[in-house]
Amino acid sequence: MEGPLFAPDRRLNPDRRRRPWSAPSDDAEGQRNRALAAWIDHETRARLLVTRALEVAWMNEAARLLQADDDLFKVEGGRLATRSRALPRLMSQARADEARCLTVPGSDGRTWVLWAREVASAPNCLIGLTVQCVGGAVRFQALIETHLLSPSEGRIVEMLLAGNETGRIAQIMDVSLETVRSHLKRAYQKMGVRSRGELFAQALAFVVP
Repeated sequence: MEGPLFAPDRRLNPDRRRRPWSAPSDDAEGQRNRALAAWIDHETRARLLVTRALEVAWMNEAARLLQADDDLFKVEGGRLATRSRALPRLMSQARADEARCLTVPGSDGRTWVLWAREVASAPNCLIGLTVQCVGGAVRFQALIETHLLSPSEGRIVEMLLAGNETGRIAQIMDVSLETVRSHLKRAYQKMGVRSRGELFAQALAFVVP
């Protein structure tokens, strides 16, 4: 009896004892999750998971200490309470594609920088909120002068850094939305940035020590 027309080439799999990939065990998964939680919990920046209704699902140790400071926010009845009107607006505007940022003046000359990003979508939408104190005031005028922004460009950038959206800026300045976008586009080009996140990174270089 003749053998098979095509004999299997054992060189294609020289190590036949190698096991196929398998998902990590529950123990390994649990260990990884605990390590991740411990790592985030000991980060110096405050981090919180918050719903769009401002219900706090989780926060790390830095956030718990910040809450005790009672300068920016506190948690009352499981909800985020803040004196800043900009923070709830930032949370409502958070998206998954890019972190939204704003600066909030605090007491004793401090400035709070906040980033918000959607980290879990509906129906259980969660916003990841990161808070950092930069220990001084952001000198918007120095930022504007360094990049040779026009008065209109500088005013728009300053309002954007304060958490205002372009539509609101157009209302405040009593100009069209297209005018605001045109000024903002030129300001971005002068500063060499492409997004609000990059704009905030530039602004942090102008923090009063």
